[in-house]
Amino acid sequence: MKYEKIDYKLRKSLDTERYIHTKGVEKTARKMAEFFHEDVKKAGLAGLLHDCAKCLSLDKMNKAVRNYPVDELMRNSKALLHSAAGRCLAENVYGVTDPDVLEAIRWHTTGHAEMTRLEKIIYLADIIEPNRKPFPGMERLRELCMTDLDAAMHEALLLSLSHVSKQGKTLHPDTLAALEEYESKEQILKLIKEGENENED
Repeated sequence: MKYEKIDYKLRKSLDTERYIHTKGVEKTARKMAEFFHEDVKKAGLAGLLHDCAKCLSLDKMNKAVRNYPVDELMRNSKALLHSAAGRCLAENVYGVTDPDVLEAIRWHTTGHAEMTRLEKIIYLADIIEPNRKPFPGMERLRELCMTDLDAAMHEALLLSLSHVSKQGKTLHPDTLAALEEYESKEQILKLIKEGENENED
């Protein structure tokens, strides 16, 4: 499917705010891919389609992944499931066949251990794109995203851990596995405890 057709179809399936975010991720992913010598075209396509399932109901997301393995934690959360559902829609509705692009879409929410550079770029572009509401640490993360990909991933995963812990929620095991490449299990447990204590205060 040609870019113009994908873009047109996507615009019709997303609300305005989500479409604006999507275009921001696409642009940011292209810029990061160029800087880190990754395939700009793949990064743009993954960025464009990363949230293609975001506006679906949980029931429709589950239908989209009926032949794709997801765990129960993901199956019951729109925030988590949209990435796997998006990977399936990208392949079955938008005609994407490139496994690099499909996997970058699949992992843009949780991350996982041993991510590819393209997967890291989409994960990060989703967080720092220019239409995101500012959050503590955003500017530092944006700087890292254009200087050191692994340092940026480490920072982003720590921010995710802090955000989830303060909400009293459980970090997805795939995100923990990604973080364990940068932090010891003892340090992660300490950070979780600190977040839980903040939540109680």
